[in-house]
Amino acid sequence: MGKHLSACWVLLWLHHQWVAGKTQVEQSPQSLVVHQGESCVLQCNYTVTPFNNLRWYKQDRGRAPVSLTVLTNKEEKTSRGRYSATLDAGAKHSTLHITASLLDDAATYICVVAAPCSPET
Repeated sequence: MGKHLSACWVLLWLHHQWVAGKTQVEQSPQSLVVHQGESCVLQCNYTVTPFNNLRWYKQDRGRAPVSLTVLTNKEEKTSRGRYSATLDAGAKHSTLHITASLLDDAATYICVVAAPCSPET
């Protein structure tokens, strides 16, 4: 009896955010193919100043985004199950780590950076 090997792929899409025609948040890589069970790292760089918090979302096709994590200047690392995120506010950089990827991880991942509101807004 022979063993049947099957390769499963997880395709991750990243989203760029534009503000007033200027890139404020950039994610890389733009797309990523990962074998099931492998881990991967997604990058997010931003230029938003002042900075309030950074959020990572997962969005399955045809569904609303689901929050994975929120990072502030006070929090440099968070984790939730197989997802963990780091923040370097000084370098304006964040990473999202997905450990032991599953087929359910195939989605669009969105990095959102929030700035504090001023009294005039």
